[in-house]
Amino acid sequence: MHDFPVDLPDAPPPAPRDLRWTASIIALVAVGLLATNAISLSEWAGELPPSERVVRFVAVVDTWRAVTDRTGLAAPRAGMHAVWKKLESARFPGQPPAAATSTTG
Repeated sequence: MHDFPVDLPDAPPPAPRDLRWTASIIALVAVGLLATNAISLSEWAGELPPSERVVRFVAVVDTWRAVTDRTGLAAPRAGMHAVWKKLESARFPGQPPAAATSTTG
């Protein structure tokens, strides 16, 4: 540990409303990711070891992915993915082209 030149007072415990705010933000972000990034969940589920539960989970996730694609909820992620792939393939003058990679999503 480092010695500080001054003694700092002990921090007060977080107020309950601070904890509620933090929990609310975490829940909101989780719901947002679930709604707009179903493709990542689908790809992750597809890599799980096969079992009866995984097959059911993959079916639910694929259905959710289809819903987000159909309703346009997946559009922000798709747009960001397209920009990322374009930046990823950018090269300096004289640099060889990027190796071909799969463009899932």
